[in-house]
Amino acid sequence: MEEPVFIINTTMSKEDYRKFLYIATFKRNKFMIPFICLIALLGGLIISFQDDIFNLAQFLISWFLLFILAIGVVLFKVERKNSQRIKTDQTGTFDSINTLRFFQDRIVMENKSLKSYGELKYEQFYTIIESKDYFIFYFTANQASLVRAKDVENLDEFRKFIIGVFADRYRKI
Repeated sequence: MEEPVFIINTTMSKEDYRKFLYIATFKRNKFMIPFICLIALLGGLIISFQDDIFNLAQFLISWFLLFILAIGVVLFKVERKNSQRIKTDQTGTFDSINTLRFFQDRIVMENKSLKSYGELKYEQFYTIIESKDYFIFYFTANQASLVRAKDVENLDEFRKFIIGVFADRYRKI
């Protein structure tokens, strides 16, 4: 019987989920902040032109306020999504132990408390993102599972393995 290359027991706390949402919102897409800045800039330009006269002070103030407002709206949405997920968690997803077995060609995921089992080949993954605290395995553009870096015994060896397996789908943020 084939032995796994790595076995990792990891959990996801409510705080881990919250951090994941912020990573997925701001760090996964490097264009999010520039896009918000551009939208605020356009709004500031529209506000600062009155009777074909450009008011620089009004432009700068409105640009700044619109940028802050847009960031506030995004933060509110993230916090609301986090709150809704925590309230609707009937399965006990948070703080249950996920056992991940990494083989040469696939990953086997098991959660005994949830009575779940899954097996995926590495080519079935959309992308893998490594942050300071997590390895985030995206099954699709919007569905992911995370492994806390602190739950990995040999982090450098695991990182090398992940980079080797996922190559062009691996990204560090």
